[in-house]
Amino acid sequence: MDKLTCMQAFVSVVDSGGFSNAARKSGLSKALVSRYVGQLEQMLDLRLLHRTTRRVSTTTVGQAYYERCIILLEELAELESAVQSEQAKPSGTLRINAPTSFAELRLMPAVAAYSERYTEVRIEMEMTDRFVNLVEEGVDLAIRIADLPDSSFVARKLGFVAMLPCASPGYLDKYGEPKVPKDLADHKCVIDTNYSSVNRWLIGNEASGEWVPVSGPIQVDSPKAARELLRSGQGIGLLPSFVVEEDIAGGRLRRLFPGFEPQTHGVYAVYTHRKHLSAKVRLFIEMLQAHLENAEPPAP
Repeated sequence: MDKLTCMQAFVSVVDSGGFSNAARKSGLSKALVSRYVGQLEQMLDLRLLHRTTRRVSTTTVGQAYYERCIILLEELAELESAVQSEQAKPSGTLRINAPTSFAELRLMPAVAAYSERYTEVRIEMEMTDRFVNLVEEGVDLAIRIADLPDSSFVARKLGFVAMLPCASPGYLDKYGEPKVPKDLADHKCVIDTNYSSVNRWLIGNEASGEWVPVSGPIQVDSPKAARELLRSGQGIGLLPSFVVEEDIAGGRLRRLFPGFEPQTHGVYAVYTHRKHLSAKVRLFIEMLQAHLENAEPPAP
């Protein structure tokens, strides 16, 4: 008897809460599902399930085996899907959610290249800085810039973003340049409320940086708007590298505290499940990763 079929039957029983439910979902008879699970236990010489007239539950070793089965079956399904999708031309609608400024400044080249190559895919790009619910809002793929919490979603790291403290030369000539992070208390700061801690900034990385209190007369909820205020000499900001790196390179802004290695956040592609990942999503992720690797310089 095929061990893979037996494993699939066992997982179905656990997921469904019993043999009858598993049989209905799989289209097999209850007797055949029971036979598959029994055969798996014989092959392993282990009892995987506690069976009573009222309920079915996993044994301790059965639960551990179930968790490993889930991983193996998902990896097998992903492999089969990837091989099949190599021959499939992507089509339909691809719904993407991404942070507004990052989408505007970094994603559009990848979107344009993808649309030109895969002409049968219609792209719907939602740009918002809120975390959407992928399932409830029907999103195929979300781009996240954050330290992601554990969840049932799949997250693939595409790169990183460095957080850079900076100000215009005009502001620094007028008010002086802070030499150490605690000097920020004596300066006007332009606050981007998208930053995880509005009134405290981490100057440097998580391992060796310093948290310092900041304040200022202007708060905005857009890193691009904050950048414009910095350019006009309104204060000091802590902004993502993709927003300010060109201005720093062009001398319009000056990076502060160069002796501190910057704090970084991962850039992730997040989708609901690795199983049967569609060609349209997989190919966009691959193209986006290639574009980001070419566009994003190492952190200063």
